[in-house]
Amino acid sequence: MNPMQFFDYTPIPKIFHSFELDAPFKECLFCKTDLMEEGTNYLIEKAFKKSEAIFEYAMCFNCRTKVQAELSKQSRKLIDNYFNEHLDLDEHREEMLETYGHDVAGWISHCLIKGTAVSECTEHQIYGLCVDRDIMLTGLPYALSGEAIDDIIQLLSSESLGVIEEFSTKLFDLDIPAPVLIL
Repeated sequence: MNPMQFFDYTPIPKIFHSFELDAPFKECLFCKTDLMEEGTNYLIEKAFKKSEAIFEYAMCFNCRTKVQAELSKQSRKLIDNYFNEHLDLDEHREEMLETYGHDVAGWISHCLIKGTAVSECTEHQIYGLCVDRDIMLTGLPYALSGEAIDDIIQLLSSESLGVIEEFSTKLFDLDIPAPVLIL
């Protein structure tokens, strides 16, 4: 049984579409799995400088698990602790559903950790968990301000930073401070 089948869903909004395709993402960045195949779970991450997209990608859960496994155990634990210290995702989900319902724009209007409006951020990233044509309302989607991302980067081991830098550079020709966090 798929544990995610009980969450609320809504069609993937345009903000989570590929700017390159001007349409929903069609395949996993790594393995090229068809993301529109029924029941396919994947993550979308997009980074912005003001309103301009810096990078974007969609990654199936199998590839996401492989990439996350390359981060050090200590870094993964510190990231988990950081989120746990700053919020209760179940409480956040309930609050977002009550306040915004299925309006994804409301879910990503402020940094999940700092509370800063993304319209006031120089840089921010958005994350969404999707299943084929829908985005799941599971605590995600959410936005992280550049300030929150900087906090997370400070938690990473040099080994994990190397993995993220290699991933960012290889796929997007990016250097920190717009890291692909693979959260």
